[in-house]
Amino acid sequence: MLRDMDPEPWAEGERVPWDDPDFSQRVLREHLAQDDDSASRPSFKIQKHVQWIQRHLLKGKPGKILDLACGPGLYTSRLSTLGNICTGIDFAPAAIDYALKLNSPGCRYILEDVRRAEYGADYDLVMNIFGALNLVRPSDARLILRKSYAALKPGGLFLLEVSSLESVDQIGNQPAMWYSAVSSIFSDKPHLCLMENFWNEEQHTATERFYIIDTATGQVTHHAASTQGYDEEELVEMLENAGFREVTFYPSLTGREEDVPGDFFVISARKPAAGSGYTGNTPTTGEK
Repeated sequence: MLRDMDPEPWAEGERVPWDDPDFSQRVLREHLAQDDDSASRPSFKIQKHVQWIQRHLLKGKPGKILDLACGPGLYTSRLSTLGNICTGIDFAPAAIDYALKLNSPGCRYILEDVRRAEYGADYDLVMNIFGALNLVRPSDARLILRKSYAALKPGGLFLLEVSSLESVDQIGNQPAMWYSAVSSIFSDKPHLCLMENFWNEEQHTATERFYIIDTATGQVTHHAASTQGYDEEELVEMLENAGFREVTFYPSLTGREEDVPGDFFVISARKPAAGSGYTGNTPTTGEK
């Protein structure tokens, strides 16, 4: 099979087909699995994160929250029980359908790509977590930051959880591998999955290729996904350029170092209050 062994990031596709109804239904199973955190965290971890968000970022007060790339509403549904009014946006139809069926009080959900969706306004908190910002092109990431800034009320907070540059590097430098499966996120039929990974040092981008071979027919389906890595200075610059100030780093969504180190770190950034005249910014480290 002839193929480019030095692929340009995103040239072979934006992402695997999260917005395909059948694919999103299979991914939903991964979201809800309690023994696998490849798509979402187990419930006990999410509950800890929700408690920290409510206590530390919202200061214990109910607010208006927007969750970008919300998945099946696992965070918003819990935040709503604390009195928050929540909106979630995601373009995976099965995830949004599941979130709607939760009938969580004070929650509404929108099936749309966060790059193109209207966000609304006057939020106390806008969230973009679980490395979702790494999964879009840098130009789209900057667009999402600008739109998030515009959606916040003055003094509101943006919560960002991103994949570390080291973890993205590891994705791109994994050796080629394959596996067989009766079913997976790629197909409900028995298949082989051939995977290869590439690291673009100049752009700090990992590209993954997936060749899915139907074991009954031999039909091959090709998917590709790129993940953008950022260092802390790049993220601060991006947030500042979007208008944010008071950038604060945390090791996790509990504000503390985890017992098992993860592949993510967390940033909060504030939209300056009206009339604050704030123009400077010094990144800080949050509670340990």
